This record gives sequence, C-alpha cells and structure tokens, in this order.
Amino acid sequence: LDIVGQAQLTYIVAQSGENIFLIDQHAAHERIVFERLMSGYRSGKLEIQDQLFAQPLKLSEDQVDALLKHSHELKKMGIELEQLGPQEMGVKSAPAILKGQALTKALQVLASEINEKGGSFAIEKSVADVFASMACHSVVRAGQALSAEEMRNILVQMDESPLSGFCPHGRPVHIELTRQRIEKEFGRIV
Repeated sequence: LDIVGQAQLTYIVAQSGENIFLIDQHAAHERIVFERLMSGYRSGKLEIQDQLFAQPLKLSEDQVDALLKHSHELKKMGIELEQLGPQEMGVKSAPAILKGQALTKALQVLASEINEKGGSFAIEKSVADVFASMACHSVVRAGQALSAEEMRNILVQMDESPLSGFCPHGRPVHIELTRQRIEKEFGRIV
C-alpha cells in the first residue's frame, strides 16, 4: 500500500492500484501488539521488562487481593508484583510493550476481571482477553498524530500478523473503497 496520509488523526489513508483504504490506526496497532503478546506467551519467550524500582500502582483493596491471590498465573504472563500497602502494589516486571499509564490501566482492568470472572480459572481461560486489554491500553490512540514512518511501520507489521483484518475485540481494521464505488458515489457511473 502507498500511504497517502492520515485522516482525522485516526485513520491511515492508503492506496493500492485503483482502491483506497482507510485503516483504523488504533485497531491495527492493537492487533499487532496482541499477536506479539500471544506469540510470546505461547512460546514462553514473552519479552519482559524488569523494573529497577517497583513501579507503584494504586488499586482498591479488592483489586490488590485479586492480584496477590493469582501472582503465580500472572508471572506466566510476565507480570511480577509485590504489595506495598493495603491499596498499593509495586510492579517488579511486566511485558516490555506495556509502559507507564498503559501498564497501570491494564492491571486495573485485569484485577477487576479477576474479581468479576472468578480467579485463576478465569485467568487461564481468558489469557487472550487479558492480552487484548493489555494491547488496547498500550498502543497508538485515535486522535494521535503519526509520522509517515510510524504509519508505514504499522502497515508492514499488519502484513506479518494473522487475522490482521480485525482487532482482538472483533472490530474491522480497515475498509476498502473501490474506484467503481467512488465513481458511483460521485455520479460518474450508474
């Protein structure tokens, strides 16, 4: 695809032959990161970032309890935590793709899901859901300006991802406008 630009700071506009593509930058990047996390998890080679100092994380007491009770399962996903207080955890390590606020949001969502879905069985059963949440909170957002190189990197990585037509939550990543459809919309053909 040849990149034309970015529309509404949300869609990558590209062209191939006579067709125009609108690619949702968030959904596309989310699929890429999700596939990277799942592949690392399945192979046991998830890229982990150890913290020099535990990154503090504010949670409710229920969320702290949920994460502590399932620390063994979380470690399999590359997340190592320690309790710093009744409503605070320290993140000692996490998947390298998760940084700053994305890590905080992903762990808050994960703790809530553990409480709602019922513990370790829920974690094992929903690793894909957890990684989808992690991916969602760690990628480019709608409304974020991207350079031509960043757009190109997303498109190249999409080509390497299975099921790249859909984000992990099932939303389409792109729409294709054929020349015929465009000409019909402009009244050039019937």
